[in-house]
Amino acid sequence: MTNDIFSDIQNHWAKTSIIAAAQRSILKGYPDGTFRPAAPVTRAEFAAIISNGLPKQSPSRPAIDFIDVPANHWAAKAIAEAYQTNYLSGYPNRMFKPNELILRVQALTALASGLNYGVTADPINTVKKYYDDFGQIPGYATRAIAAATEKRIVVNYPNIKRLQPNQNVTRGEIAAFICRVLEIPTVPFKYIPGAELFAIPAQFDAADNFVEGLARVQIANKWGYIDKTGKFVIPPQYEEVHPFAEGLALVRDNVNKSSKT
Repeated sequence: MTNDIFSDIQNHWAKTSIIAAAQRSILKGYPDGTFRPAAPVTRAEFAAIISNGLPKQSPSRPAIDFIDVPANHWAAKAIAEAYQTNYLSGYPNRMFKPNELILRVQALTALASGLNYGVTADPINTVKKYYDDFGQIPGYATRAIAAATEKRIVVNYPNIKRLQPNQNVTRGEIAAFICRVLEIPTVPFKYIPGAELFAIPAQFDAADNFVEGLARVQIANKWGYIDKTGKFVIPPQYEEVHPFAEGLALVRDNVNKSSKT
């Protein structure tokens, strides 16, 4: 796939995330060649994205037969999985409301819940610290949003301090959230609340969190690694790189060959 896979994302802020999600078949475009990054997402669509894109979780509760999700519903299996693994819950009277649009706060809460994210600090203090509009966060979601913030999966564009919890989440935003969950470095730090920033001059097109003292950075579509002083340990030269683990990292060079360094 190439960077012009979709005709309507060339100037979109989440372009890199959208391409990464599409390359992994997590999100798909439309027959007319568009992605529609600003389009809202339904609960059924979100369940399908979770099923396609996130690691499989063991069921934590028994299945339920939702009266508004017939067996032949296109997302019936994904909805069942999302419910059983605690990503999404139903409504009273065994309703799921598959066509209801999902809000940003609901999407982030679902991810934090299904992935079992916990908190290490007081949730209220966390949301007050990072979000100017913390007062708009529903009480039930405060802990989950704090956990999502600690895990650095929240993406706020264009204002990092505005969570906009009660706005419909868009396809572009979902692509960015999923990339953060999967640790695919496509979102600039300036849109990630809670990211620890170091006094390193702005010089990268994209960068990710430090792992084992090194961070992945991108310049002109090439990836390399810097230390916490901003010094290049490995200059940008790879098409794709992954975080270090036990002293090794998987990289892909410009001829599509993978190796460890």
